[in-house]
Amino acid sequence: MKRWLLLSLVVLLALPSLSYVAMPFIAKNVVESWLLDQGFQKPVFSVEYPSHRELLISQISVEKHADNRVSTLTAGPIRITYEPWALFLRGELSRIEIPSASLDIAMTGKNSAEEPEEDLSSLDLSLLLPDSWLDFAPADELVIGQLSVKWHGPNQPLYQFTGNIFLTQERLLSRVLSSINEKELTHSDITLLKDNRFTINIIDRAAPIFNPVFRLTGQLFSNDDTITLQTLHSLDLEKTLKLARLLALPEIEKIPAISGSYSGKTDLSFAKYYEGNIEEWLLSLTTTQDNRFNMWASHPLRGVNGTLNTTEDISLKSLYLNLSSAIGYSYPNKLKLSLAPQSELSIFQFRRSELAITKANIKLNSAFNIQDNGTTTIEPFSITITPHAISNADIYIASKPIKLALKDIDVTQRTASINIKAGLINLRQGTQKLPSLSVSGNIYAHLHHLKVGLSVQSKDIALSTAISMSADLDRELIDAQWRTKEISLAGSKAQWQPYLPFMLPEALTFTSGNYTQTGHFQWFSGRLDGTINHIANNISLTHENIAVDGISINSKTHLRDKRIDEQGSLTVDKIDAGIQISNLKSEFRLNKLGTTNAIADIRHLSGSLLEGTFQLAPFYSVLSPLTINTDLYLRSLSLDALLQLEQQPGLSGEGILDGDLPLRYSIVGLSVSQGKLQARGPGIIRYQPNASIQALRDSYLGLGIALDALSNFHYNKLSILADYSPDGALLLKTQLGGNNPEWNNGQQVNFSVNIEENLHKLMKTLQFTDELTNRIEKRYRTP
Repeated sequence: MKRWLLLSLVVLLALPSLSYVAMPFIAKNVVESWLLDQGFQKPVFSVEYPSHRELLISQISVEKHADNRVSTLTAGPIRITYEPWALFLRGELSRIEIPSASLDIAMTGKNSAEEPEEDLSSLDLSLLLPDSWLDFAPADELVIGQLSVKWHGPNQPLYQFTGNIFLTQERLLSRVLSSINEKELTHSDITLLKDNRFTINIIDRAAPIFNPVFRLTGQLFSNDDTITLQTLHSLDLEKTLKLARLLALPEIEKIPAISGSYSGKTDLSFAKYYEGNIEEWLLSLTTTQDNRFNMWASHPLRGVNGTLNTTEDISLKSLYLNLSSAIGYSYPNKLKLSLAPQSELSIFQFRRSELAITKANIKLNSAFNIQDNGTTTIEPFSITITPHAISNADIYIASKPIKLALKDIDVTQRTASINIKAGLINLRQGTQKLPSLSVSGNIYAHLHHLKVGLSVQSKDIALSTAISMSADLDRELIDAQWRTKEISLAGSKAQWQPYLPFMLPEALTFTSGNYTQTGHFQWFSGRLDGTINHIANNISLTHENIAVDGISINSKTHLRDKRIDEQGSLTVDKIDAGIQISNLKSEFRLNKLGTTNAIADIRHLSGSLLEGTFQLAPFYSVLSPLTINTDLYLRSLSLDALLQLEQQPGLSGEGILDGDLPLRYSIVGLSVSQGKLQARGPGIIRYQPNASIQALRDSYLGLGIALDALSNFHYNKLSILADYSPDGALLLKTQLGGNNPEWNNGQQVNFSVNIEENLHKLMKTLQFTDELTNRIEKRYRTP
């Protein structure tokens, strides 16, 4: 009995000594076990024992082999400190200090063989949170002064990360310098805390430390069933692109120069426990995200020359995007996206072939909300489009804001109703200004079909037009009709003049009249066909000493692909130009308008003149240059009406005249050659001159004879030959023969008068009686 008591006492006294001697070996075993747990193979290192509380590893080198990579860890010297009882009882180390360590990861380029899947029939995901895995730190404190990680392999750049680590069971602190192919990129500051809060800042080497490229702060929460992640994040787009281009990847080179920022907030939650069914676990996944995006992009489109991302002849100088959004998602198909009001997109100096847009802006007036719960729904919303300046080779458009309100949106049926309001659209064709327009109406869209009803108005010219249109985009078919409300032409000259390519005469005035237009066109596979009806009624106008009443025009413009023809009729109640023309009627056709081969075809032109009628023989002419070759037929003209034109006191007549005037017009002007006007039969001319002419008869016997003969002259011959040249020279050869039954026993008298003047109006050719009086006075009046 005494022997066993003595042996027990010896063991009890020897145990502390043995424990003290075994401490370094226990510490070495703890380090070796930790390395093996991480997958490193056959760690080899030498150990020194500076004291009973320290373990010094001068150098350690271990490798980890996988099918597609080889990882090599080298570190040293490593100083490990520990508390004996903590190490002995719990296997805990107090501090590990590593001044320098390197990890080389070499990719082999081989595909990894399939590894047997681990049994993940049940997994508590909360074990992956910092508050759980920080407990697995190899020591109370792990300090690495410099850790260099290299990752390289075939067909990939050399990635290198150099930094320091301070790890405890309460937090992880690290600053890492990242580089690619030995080009330094960013610093990254990483903080993980025991309460599952974390911060990650990525800092540009050339930028201030308080202006990171990317900032991420957040926290993880865990309850009985769910893990929730909440983060705030921000990104500097210009710096991010600058750093990304150091990667020298072809895809990144296609990204245009951008500046701006992105910021947001994310909430993500998922089931805490994974029970082996990934589909079932994903059903617990929900996320919400608020985003703010502000970006400028320079030359996002470049076509043909210096192409970035298109081969078309297209370019865009800059693009601005400013939006706020909220996104909610639940697996598998519950999505809600909302864009906040005032979100906008602007483009500057867009060009595609001949189309150019100086600036255009699209802004949300109300929130844009879209949901997908197996069925996609879009709530009504409205936008404002402002095309500041749009032009091509012919047309220039500048518009006030255009508002579009979309409702009844059915994504399944692909239908929507759109209300449009365009306040003021300024137009110009070439250098010619066009009337400003305002547009309102509705558009109904169904898949590839459109139905449009619009009202177009212009205060500039009192224009109001209703347009209806349908379109089949698949067939490239557009069918449209329109009707213009009646426009009053009275006083309209000042309204229309700024929009006409020519100047209206200053003395021209519209006193009455109305104009309306209807039309229909069809666009099919690039071909335009249609008809425009023009109706003008009761137009009255004056110009200097000319008055025109009762003008009516009814014509149709025919569009046949690239050909334009015009066909119509014209009637005029009365033209008063010193001589009155009434009942003017014309039928005309203009072919191939807008081309060098345009033709005017006058099928009929007639009217009443001097109590008789006139009519032009049908003719046609090219419009450029205009040439006319026709005959003017004068029938049943009243001699008395002709003589009254001169308003010569005491001059009257009885008889009927007919005539034919060959009219020729060319670029040099109007001409008449060998025109004839003659009496249809016998008639009478009576001339009772005023007192001034009668006073001359006593002094001049010949004058008295002539006046006596003309006092009641019964003619049996009256003819006029007319020649008129483009320079205005008129030659009239008048022959008058007959007698006065009351004078000289009815002796036959013949008069021959040649009139040669420079006249610019054809009406003057009929004013021979005034010339007759002038010649009488000139011959017989004493100076």
